[in-house]
Amino acid sequence: MMRVEGLTTAEQTEAAARSQLYRLLANGFAFPDRAFFAALGNGSYRREVEETAQALPYALDCTPDGLGASGQYVDFQAEYLRLFEAAMGMPPCPLYSGLYRGGRKAVMEELTRFYNFFGLSVEQGAGELPDHLTMELEFMHFLTFKELVAVHGGGDPAPYRRAQGDFLERQLTSWLPKLEERLERLSPPPFYAALASLTSALTHLEHAYVRELTSAVLEGT
Repeated sequence: MMRVEGLTTAEQTEAAARSQLYRLLANGFAFPDRAFFAALGNGSYRREVEETAQALPYALDCTPDGLGASGQYVDFQAEYLRLFEAAMGMPPCPLYSGLYRGGRKAVMEELTRFYNFFGLSVEQGAGELPDHLTMELEFMHFLTFKELVAVHGGGDPAPYRRAQGDFLERQLTSWLPKLEERLERLSPPPFYAALASLTSALTHLEHAYVRELTSAVLEGT
């Protein structure tokens, strides 16, 4: 896990919180293992989301109610498979942005260019495809962490903030409302309904926030 020690300013703390929240949301949309299910059951995942959200530079109006789970792991796992990974044909609620935006090949090519520009690559056959939601959230985790490193080290965070704004506008905010709407029709477990709502709300707030930051920089030049 990427870390920066010795955060001393509000700007650093806020960037760290934003980066951590993207990582937490990415973990939520990954296939749930037993350790993650245990974190939902004992409330530690929800507490970490709540504590992280408190350090954000804006008010996140979507509360983390529902960010837990009960019952049996095998049933929770089966619900993930039912919603997101149907064995035959199209899943009821796919987590691939290219299936919502149209022209999936072009979407994946655009995403790959984003990743490659920052020195990242998606190895063929390893991990998820470029347009999977976990990949897109992990990329935002990476960009906000690079912003934090720049702020912490006295560098220029503006390039990373501009990249965040572009990625949010062109990718996440363009299709997450559609995912949330589709998921609502499928009677999902409370955890996934809450997670989708929280993620959509966060990305729209983030888009407004980074656009404000980059506009302020341009006006000051």
